[in-house]
Amino acid sequence: MKEYQKIGIDTSVLINLIIKDIDLFKFKEREFSINDSIYYTMRTKYEFNGVILNKYGFNKKEKNKLWRRAKNSLGLMPIRIGKRNISSYLEKVREANALLVERERAVKYSAIYKIGKEDIEIIANFLKVNITEIYTSDRAFYETCKILGLKSKLIRIPEYSGMIKRL
Repeated sequence: MKEYQKIGIDTSVLINLIIKDIDLFKFKEREFSINDSIYYTMRTKYEFNGVILNKYGFNKKEKNKLWRRAKNSLGLMPIRIGKRNISSYLEKVREANALLVERERAVKYSAIYKIGKEDIEIIANFLKVNITEIYTSDRAFYETCKILGLKSKLIRIPEYSGMIKRL
């Protein structure tokens, strides 16, 4: 039996699972132990809502329904930071991402991976509450987590194509 883990989930995974219509219950069963706790940050929810509305054109009612579906199906729990300061964690994440950009420029990758301020905040919150493992579909997010020494898993949605919901 797998040990209990505190898992953080990035916005990219949630959006990809919803947009590709992957069966969330099957995804949860395949990826997580029954004892695992899956967390999201409030920034994750805000990003999810913004992308669903602005990029994919869902209306507010549909957006809320999609968020509830993801939250309830995966058993997502919010990270409640409250008044605790995360500034030192923000700086660690910024430094890790700067190192990633520098490293990639040195080897002349065609694409330079860099995360935005929202992702910096999400990772900082995961650091603050000692998340055990992080799931993401975003390569820059994943690489930044690796530099920080965080156990992370890059989710490639095509691997889950057999889990598309059938009506």
